[in-house]
Amino acid sequence: MTCQTGLPVQTGNDHAHWQAWRKARKLEQQRACRAMYAHIDYSPSDKALRVIEAQRGNYSSVIDALALIAAGELPE
Repeated sequence: MTCQTGLPVQTGNDHAHWQAWRKARKLEQQRACRAMYAHIDYSPSDKALRVIEAQRGNYSSVIDALALIAAGELPE
């Protein structure tokens, strides 16, 4: 690392510590985000994919509609 006026001298060890902290923080934030939002891994069949494309929708809107239909609420 190069020395910058007004800043403390940072060693390679300081940088490695910061990188480890940064990685742990990112993983923590990712876990928190995943806990807040439901996530479904879905690979549609060819037939289902044609229906999704015909509706000009995306996976999320089609899955939302299916969930509402299953709950007895018809989507508009």
